[in-house]
Amino acid sequence: MAKVTKIQAQKRKGRYNVFLDGKYAFPVAEQTLIDFRLMNGVEVTDEQIKEIQDSENINKAYGDALNYLSYQLRTKKEIKDYLYKKEYHRDAVDEVISRLEKLHYLDDAAYAKSFISNQLRTTSNGPKVIEQKMAQKGVPNNIIQDSVVEIDYDTLLENATEFAKKQVRKQHRASFKQMVTKLRSSLYQKGFDNEVIEETIKNLELEPDEDEELEKLRKLVSKVQHRYDKPAKLINYLMTKGYKFDEIKKVLGSEE
Repeated sequence: MAKVTKIQAQKRKGRYNVFLDGKYAFPVAEQTLIDFRLMNGVEVTDEQIKEIQDSENINKAYGDALNYLSYQLRTKKEIKDYLYKKEYHRDAVDEVISRLEKLHYLDDAAYAKSFISNQLRTTSNGPKVIEQKMAQKGVPNNIIQDSVVEIDYDTLLENATEFAKKQVRKQHRASFKQMVTKLRSSLYQKGFDNEVIEETIKNLELEPDEDEELEKLRKLVSKVQHRYDKPAKLINYLMTKGYKFDEIKKVLGSEE
């Protein structure tokens, strides 16, 4: 049994140092003083001291979690990882998670909805990439799947189309065939499915310009022709770049 002999306010508002039997014992928050009715002259057992310290540890973890949440929404996994990194024990972490969920400060379904909305508004990511990012954040798979199916198709198509237009401009030096191939690949890598990809390409109404294709081909031939000692090798290389055999023969014939 020990007796509280002094309760000293810290410089930090709402924090106090507790002295037992004339010696510093542990720090507590004001709420802990109230919860355990700590004041001068009160006697506490070793069991009560441990209970006070455990409660204080939980309250401290809770404060850290709230501070972490104040910057942006977090998943349950992110909060757990953050608290474990700060070396709080499992019981404290579980209690903090429970408190946050009861107050609706922590809700993975709400997080998923907000995350998807932000991704669609600020990025060109499609559903598959968004799914991957949510999984990395620790959103449960069932919540991910339920949330992703609610994404508006027209919004996806609009985002995919805007992204595709930028890719077309970047590929202005490529052959028409190669440009379309890279466009499909880029859309797939951004997480769009085949339905959205094909609809996007269809909406762009892309058509090859024969004169433009030949001019691109001439420039390419002029740039790489010196690398090949045999015409067959050059033709093969040009075909890998998406140019047709007839176009290649036409340009090579004019170069002779």
